[in-house]
Amino acid sequence: NQELIMAKVQFGGGVSNIQGSIAGNTFTRSKAGPAARNRVKPNNPATPAQMVQRERITRLSKNWQGLTEEERTSWDAAAKEIKQKGVCGNNIELTGHQYFVRVNSLRESNGDSAEPNVIPMAAEFTADVFSSDGAQVDITGDYVKVTLGSGAAEGQRVAIWATAARSAGKMAYKGVMKKTYEAALTADDITNTYVDMATEWKNKFGALTGTEGKAITFGSRQYIDGQYSNAVISKAVITEL
Repeated sequence: NQELIMAKVQFGGGVSNIQGSIAGNTFTRSKAGPAARNRVKPNNPATPAQMVQRERITRLSKNWQGLTEEERTSWDAAAKEIKQKGVCGNNIELTGHQYFVRVNSLRESNGDSAEPNVIPMAAEFTADVFSSDGAQVDITGDYVKVTLGSGAAEGQRVAIWATAARSAGKMAYKGVMKKTYEAALTADDITNTYVDMATEWKNKFGALTGTEGKAITFGSRQYIDGQYSNAVISKAVITEL
């Protein structure tokens, strides 16, 4: 087994942050601050979800090659308008190819039938589709509810990321959330004022039994044509009433 060696790192000389791997070293951030460790080759479990995503990216990359030169130029221009932050807070400029694959991957995963070569218009997201005040999880009632806000309406497509049941005091970082739910809001959802995603959560993370007192954190977004709104974060401590 490879011995794991950690070292604290102090930046200077104009360098304030570094994340990622260089040669045999991986740079990251810990509770104690910046750190470096031996680079470890990740395993490749090739789960069904990963295989689907790999196939999708490969296929969409081939579709990109089938676009006309004019279409690719248009995607390149549209990509320059996209603002995206890297892990170090730096601005990342996507290529037209990257933007095409990202948009159409999201279209497919959300059941969107938009033409792949059509560049999406800037999305006008609705305010308050989700409420940051509410999420409820109960073992006896067998529900995992994420509360809707005043802006929720039938037919809006939404996606919700969630964590497994974790210690209630733990901070849930973006990397531990997994996309768990995606659908169009129904009339019943609006009447109930919540989305019950118990089935989807248990399919992803397992049974609720034995999780009382732990917590689940949710990141909820509206979806419009290959684009997501900013996440509304909510958290629920699991009860057993």
